[in-house]
Amino acid sequence: MNAEHLLPAENASGAERNNHANKGTAYYYDAKLYNQSGAGHFFTTRYGGVSGANGNVFNASFGKEEPSRKGNVVENFKIAARDHGLDISRFTALSQVHGETVVNVTEEIAGARFGKPGLVIEADSMITRLPFVPLMTTHGDCLPVYLYDRGRAVGMVHSGWRGTAADISGKTVGAMAREFGTDPGNVFAAIGPGICGDCFEVDYPVARVFEERFPEVDAVKWDGARGKFLVDLRAVAVYSLVRAGVRRENISAPEVCTACERNRELFFSYRAEKGRNEGLMGAVIWLEK
Repeated sequence: MNAEHLLPAENASGAERNNHANKGTAYYYDAKLYNQSGAGHFFTTRYGGVSGANGNVFNASFGKEEPSRKGNVVENFKIAARDHGLDISRFTALSQVHGETVVNVTEEIAGARFGKPGLVIEADSMITRLPFVPLMTTHGDCLPVYLYDRGRAVGMVHSGWRGTAADISGKTVGAMAREFGTDPGNVFAAIGPGICGDCFEVDYPVARVFEERFPEVDAVKWDGARGKFLVDLRAVAVYSLVRAGVRRENISAPEVCTACERNRELFFSYRAEKGRNEGLMGAVIWLEK
């Protein structure tokens, strides 16, 4: 991971924040998206929260809350809200189902699971034109896809293999066009940390889905040593965005893998930790005006 991608909340043009080594709060930012004025974003890491056995883990998933410590996800995001000058009651999250539904976040549902804790919406993608309504998805290897129509709207996508195969990123761009009049050519997209094409092992039925639906993308390869197919979800997501009308030069997709051993200290990984991960990361974007 390049140092430019792990930066302090208060100085995102500075050097790598290294206080994750002593369990301080650390966030990942896409350097190119950060330089787009009018929107804010971040991606959480393992560090800086109040979850976990020692009370120093940043878990972003309501489903991963310890039964005896309910409320920790909100407490974790209170820290993130403070660090980024946001109102915790406006944070909006979904109950993710690995589908392809896109939700337009209006005032009626802004704050779902945070300011409106009883409001649970099943979907995997959100869009909004409301300023300072942070959209949050959770990730343990699935790709976070940030979308920004400059000065008009934002979108936040949870893109697992099913969502990626169902073109959820492209469908979200299409939803922004329908709801807000977004020109896809004006959209800036950033794909955050997620499992890479060398780590995402699948059996043939899953590989076949990608071969059949995305024959133009060289996303599937066979690893004889492991006896598994490997799928590059990031390459498919980029293709989906371009096919939806997003310019390739407006897509930032650095390969930061959540499952690779070199990043294991920083990120949770469902695959690498074989489902024993004690939390998930949160991907957040908001419109600033």
